[in-house]
Amino acid sequence: MSAVTPLLDELSGADCWHQDGLPALSLCLSGEQVTELAARAAILEAAVSPKPGLVCLGSNGAHSDMDYPLFVRSAKALRPYFAQAHALGETTRDLSPGQVFARLRPLGVWAEQCMLQATGGINTHKGLIFSMGLFCAAVGRLNNGMAGQVVSALALRQAAASFVSGIVRRDFAPLAEHKAAQRGTLRCGVMGGLSPRDARPVFEAQLQRALTAGEVLYLLYGVTGIRGEAEQGFPHVGLALQALEAHGAAHDLNTAMAHCLLELVQAMDDTNILWRGGPEGLRHAASSARAVLAAGGLGTHVGQAALRRMSVDFARKRLSPGGCADILAVSVFLWLLRCHGTG
Repeated sequence: MSAVTPLLDELSGADCWHQDGLPALSLCLSGEQVTELAARAAILEAAVSPKPGLVCLGSNGAHSDMDYPLFVRSAKALRPYFAQAHALGETTRDLSPGQVFARLRPLGVWAEQCMLQATGGINTHKGLIFSMGLFCAAVGRLNNGMAGQVVSALALRQAAASFVSGIVRRDFAPLAEHKAAQRGTLRCGVMGGLSPRDARPVFEAQLQRALTAGEVLYLLYGVTGIRGEAEQGFPHVGLALQALEAHGAAHDLNTAMAHCLLELVQAMDDTNILWRGGPEGLRHAASSARAVLAAGGLGTHVGQAALRRMSVDFARKRLSPGGCADILAVSVFLWLLRCHGTG
């Protein structure tokens, strides 16, 4: 048994994981309970070990400015935001999904400020603020207050996606125009091996405004990141839920989550990895995760050794699958809804 398993059992409420016959996610939860489960899912994700390149118990991964206690403080600081996101979804059923998102987005900006205040200016959960906020609002919107109400994970994913319909086009339209106008420059940048960090000041000078990492990656590689994931209905959350079940989350949560993360690393275009390592780093990460899973992961000595090598390699190359970690946290939130919403 992993050394972190007792902590994970305490955080998740271990007994509920044995109720594997539940066919759907229960919404019979108060706003306070939903808030607690969202924060708990974020802490569970941080606690799982080993996670190559990521902060976990006993390792800072590829980060020199973060540790596990910092992630716990950050997750706790986001509780008021999760509560407000859920309440927003619950009290605005008469509004269109787009109108709800227009109110949710400023809450996300406020949540980032809460996070930065709690962490001393360190970005621990910016991506998760976006995704978890959507799902908390979706739970509130779908909850009709009826005892015993259940929904499928797919329905919850679709509700979350409905809030951000058209977000890729809206947010990236000006960049798409610039990308088309600068096609030759962009091609030279990519073919010449221009890194995202080096490309950023070039694009900012051309556009005469500051750019986020996600915007730079869109200009360089056309990836839409978490916006695209959300608008498409969070397909990788669906993959992660299947992986959690396949890897035995009902019996060993740490192992299941660690293996689930590897499944995500091999499947996702993680923009954190892409920013730090470029396309080659993304391919290397996927290949490494695939090799560890093929070797048996935590279930075999060979797999454990491969996972240790992957952790050392990611730390050395400063590769951190933070986007995959966010999807894992949201997926665990849905698992906790399944387990805890039984009355």
